[in-house]
Amino acid sequence: MADGAWSVALNDANPDPRVACVVLADVSGSMQGEPIAALERGFEAFIRYLHTETLACKRVEVAVVTFGTVATVLVPMQEARALHPVPFTASGTTNMAAGIHLALDILEDRKHAYKVAGLQYYRPWILVLTDGKPNLDGFDEAVQRLNAAESARGVTVFAVGAGSKVDYQQLGRLSTRRSPAPLDGLKYEELFEWLSASLSNVSNSSEFARDDQALGSMGDRISLPSVSGWTSA
Repeated sequence: MADGAWSVALNDANPDPRVACVVLADVSGSMQGEPIAALERGFEAFIRYLHTETLACKRVEVAVVTFGTVATVLVPMQEARALHPVPFTASGTTNMAAGIHLALDILEDRKHAYKVAGLQYYRPWILVLTDGKPNLDGFDEAVQRLNAAESARGVTVFAVGAGSKVDYQQLGRLSTRRSPAPLDGLKYEELFEWLSASLSNVSNSSEFARDDQALGSMGDRISLPSVSGWTSA
């Protein structure tokens, strides 16, 4: 996929610092039926929540990457105020490795665009949603790359498992800082409400800089809302 398909052109007329978030969503065949419908409603609610936050609308940028047999950019990286609901379709296997690589590529590309435009940014986010066990082909390499980015303070990683067939041993490898959280039933709307509130908290803070090194441990100081509204933990 060409770089241009990953992101909408950066609006460099907006001088505000940005927080980029990739929603990395499992759309394998096991998500067919009510789970994929609930995920679609959750993303629609996410947009609705973000659109009520004047500052977050300008500062939060969102992409959606889905992974079944292949990884696909469903929603290119763009300002939250430009987001619209989209249909999700479930099929195929669980190629999480391809999804991780694509999500990291998008974030690296967007951070480069911020730097070229002279914009400061907050630490980007990846929210991983899955209902099963990832294909193991290439998974180790993808995990190593994600862990290295997280260790370098280049990304904040949250992993969420949905349903009874999640392989939490594998999902737990995605972050060395946070354990994966189990979704309570199909509470995708509540999950996305939490994500919107979290990104709003980030965008209202002063924890931004011009590069990853300058960000350092800044993002660790931002208070996030409780996950109790959507997790069964």
